[in-house]
Amino acid sequence: MYKYLTLGAAGILFLCCSSMIFETNTFGNYQIKQAAGTGTITVRNDAGLYLQMFGAITTYPVSEDIDFEAQNLQVRFNDGSVAKVKGTVKFKLPTNPEQQKELHRDYAGYANVERDLIVRNVAEALSNTATYMVAEDSYAAGRAVFSDLAMQQLKDGIYKTSTKVVDVIDTDGTKFKKKEIKVVYDENGNPVIQKPSLLKHYGIEILQFVVNDFEYDDKINELISRKKDAEQNKVVAMANAEKAKQDAITAEEQGKARIAEARAEAEVKKATEVTEAEKRAAVAKIKAEQDKEVARLSAEMEQSSKKRKLRSCMMKMATPSFRNHLF
Repeated sequence: MYKYLTLGAAGILFLCCSSMIFETNTFGNYQIKQAAGTGTITVRNDAGLYLQMFGAITTYPVSEDIDFEAQNLQVRFNDGSVAKVKGTVKFKLPTNPEQQKELHRDYAGYANVERDLIVRNVAEALSNTATYMVAEDSYAAGRAVFSDLAMQQLKDGIYKTSTKVVDVIDTDGTKFKKKEIKVVYDENGNPVIQKPSLLKHYGIEILQFVVNDFEYDDKINELISRKKDAEQNKVVAMANAEKAKQDAITAEEQGKARIAEARAEAEVKKATEVTEAEKRAAVAKIKAEQDKEVARLSAEMEQSSKKRKLRSCMMKMATPSFRNHLF
């Protein structure tokens, strides 16, 4: 009886402790195990059941994404205006065990990695990129430039920049001074890195980086609206100018076509008149020849008639012997 009680107690104890003996790593995660007693750190990348043996387990996702708006990320452009950034970044944590251990040593959990490493470096890349332009320049097509530049700095590190003040003219023709910040490049044409990327150091890969939009204040929205109207008016003016040019070309070509058509008609008329004149001349010539022939035949007939009459008179007047001599 005592034996059965002992076995039962051992079974209950085993069941209670089984969660500390075995651990399961699910697909899409990796786990860091710190062994009980020795404190040895190992990494479990494969999915499935394995021995925990009372070790401490910390789970990390293989990949994750962060929404900028949820993190309330804001930037300040070099004209002093502030805007909220809307977008996402998708990243993949290191797959190399040594880098996984180093990341765990420095941040001790995914929540700290997301907050203190990913979000902080994303915010820094966005903020540094915003200094390269004024808020108006980040609108529309400029947004893609902003997104690409921020992503590259997130991957590679913060770029070294140079600053100078230049004179510019806005759409209203107003002159003002503008601070121009540009990336410094080395002799090979590569950006000079001022601050290396921590994400690159830990082997974190950026899979996707998208800036969808900016939430500007009312003043910037008004400036952007005015700029957009000016650009649209410019496009309309160019389109009208091009249309006027095309209309002029069309009118010229149509005039040339009408001239060519009139010339063709005149040539046809002239040819027709020549043909008719030639036709009339030919008819007149034929008629003249016919009249001449008729006159000739008439003259011959008249001459023949005269000869017959003369011969008849002579016959009547001549003696029989003379007639015989004549005929």
